[in-house]
Amino acid sequence: VVSQCEVTGDTAEMNAEGEAVLGHYASIAGTGTEYDTEVDREVVDTFIRCLEIQPHHLVVDLGAGACQVASAIAQRVGLRQPVLCVDPSQEMLDMGRGLAGVKTHCSGDMAWINTMKEESVDRIFIRQAVHHFDQERLGDIFGGILKMLKPGGKLCISKRGDLEEMFPWPAGFYEERSKEEVTIEGLRDILRDVGFKKFMMTKNDKMVATPKTERYQQFRKRFISWFSLLSDQEIETGIAALDERHKAKDVPVLTRENFLVASK
Repeated sequence: VVSQCEVTGDTAEMNAEGEAVLGHYASIAGTGTEYDTEVDREVVDTFIRCLEIQPHHLVVDLGAGACQVASAIAQRVGLRQPVLCVDPSQEMLDMGRGLAGVKTHCSGDMAWINTMKEESVDRIFIRQAVHHFDQERLGDIFGGILKMLKPGGKLCISKRGDLEEMFPWPAGFYEERSKEEVTIEGLRDILRDVGFKKFMMTKNDKMVATPKTERYQQFRKRFISWFSLLSDQEIETGIAALDERHKAKDVPVLTRENFLVASK
């Protein structure tokens, strides 16, 4: 059963796509994917540094998932009020409900934005979630975010930069999916168009050796939404290719996260 939160789509097609995404995250909540593990401290520190988060700030995590990043930020900074974690998947939010320093709210992006007062938030971050927003309405979404930020407020968006190297995708799959997502540079242009200023970009790269059994299980559990578009056979074919390429018990895993910061 997929929980029902406030929706953003205004056509049947958009709602159907949103339901598919919600179904994906409902299916992987609490199943031993990376959403269940402790978040990378370097990611937390990057958000804190880029957003210059201070204890008195009201911080929002838009597309919060299981809320680990928000909780880690709240505790590291010593925020005086909890991070507001907004996500359309109640199942994912339920995973973070007991974490320190967070308050959850189940809603889609535009539905939540439309309920917020102007100039009411100090900092907003969006981690690896902007590809789930309605790509045709990004200008409206970020224009709404700009209005709710206080003067001098900051927004930080991160996107995965490791998808191409992550998996032996079926022929043409990576190229086709990439066309449907706005690049980090494209997001900067949209933010500039709606009135954001003072842009900065940075990235975190890390190479780690992960046991094959652990990594392959993540693929089979479809730990990111792209895998939900692959059949079981396509996933097994990719795993077999990786297994042939890496003979040892561990497989090298590159994690790359690109960050874009903008100010009001």
